[in-house]
Amino acid sequence: TKKKGHFPDFTDPLVLTCQRGNKTFTVENAVGLLHKSILDEFKSALVWGSSVRASPQVCGLKHELQDEDVMQITKMTAAEKIKKMHGKKTGTTLAGGNTQVDPTGKKEKEKKAPLKT
Repeated sequence: TKKKGHFPDFTDPLVLTCQRGNKTFTVENAVGLLHKSILDEFKSALVWGSSVRASPQVCGLKHELQDEDVMQITKMTAAEKIKKMHGKKTGTTLAGGNTQVDPTGKKEKEKKAPLKT
């Protein structure tokens, strides 16, 4: 693992073996071995090494790691956590307020009085 803005610490590596974690060499297993609560706040991982095409590459939980890969974990911001908790937007309110809108898109036409000439 690597801290943001620092060089990787090769003296204290995270070792993934078949006996530890869920027996896979994925980013999810590596993050889970560090601490289980980080999985809830996980956004992405920057990976350097032979398992990626370009170094660094942004990877998700399912990315398979190889020997001597370096990983930097990115956690979600407070706003992203709130967005994740509320799920998909339903489109029932106007942006910037709580004004309700019909999600089907059908508008009722109001009858207008004829123009006075």
